[in-house]
Amino acid sequence: MSSETTPEAASEAPADLVVVADPQDPLAVELAAYVTEQGRSVAVLDVFDAAQLFTVTVRAGTATVDPVVPLVLLLPAPPERRTGFDAEFHLGECFAQLWAVAALTPAPVVNRPAGTLVAGRTARSAAVTARRAGEHGNGELFSCGYPQPGSPEGEAFWVEDLGTLRARRWPERPPGTGPYRARWTDTDPATETVVVLGDRAWHCTTADLDHLDLESRSTAAATALGLDLAALVWRVTDGTATARLVHVEPFPSLEQLRMVWLGLGPRLMEVLFP
Repeated sequence: MSSETTPEAASEAPADLVVVADPQDPLAVELAAYVTEQGRSVAVLDVFDAAQLFTVTVRAGTATVDPVVPLVLLLPAPPERRTGFDAEFHLGECFAQLWAVAALTPAPVVNRPAGTLVAGRTARSAAVTARRAGEHGNGELFSCGYPQPGSPEGEAFWVEDLGTLRARRWPERPPGTGPYRARWTDTDPATETVVVLGDRAWHCTTADLDHLDLESRSTAAATALGLDLAALVWRVTDGTATARLVHVEPFPSLEQLRMVWLGLGPRLMEVLFP
């Protein structure tokens, strides 16, 4: 980030659209091919190259981002465990730069970060995410000792060790010594995935679930979580009488988006190139 006061010529963007992702990410590859077919150029840059592309300049209290180019953030999840201080510091600095760029640029940004994390208000806890989304999900139990099941909310009680991030079905213990996170689920749950982009949503199957209003609930949940593009997984229970939000993916995979691409693709072009 720069705070220089000397005027600078605006930089030229390397393409009409910049996708920040692992260049080998299948969704980034598919998205680049689709946008190119629509007559626009695309640059797919990893976190490090994308951070070096942009300059954020602050003059007289006003921030300017250069170059001004639409962005799609398909950021890979940071490693769960430290791989090395220098590597972690470098990655953190690049994330911070991209966060500032995506938050401040006047160009369209898919999943523009706000005052929270780049993954919106999602959390590793599905229960916390559902509550923030305004939905009632299954409860979760956190314990320093190995937990015991409470009142059943499903067919199986799963326990995750937060040190090893390994899970087992109770009463089997996962590797590790705790602390633990646990929740009820069904052995073979029926689920429906809904993909959201802004104020539009598409469910991924042809199941007759209109009475559950999942599209409207999904757009409202994504908005509450500060997400533009997301895949929301709903657990359909009691036949098809009810649905509970069980997972929110802020950076969906190609597999999650492929089934709705006929609607999602054209809408994405409208969002990025208004």
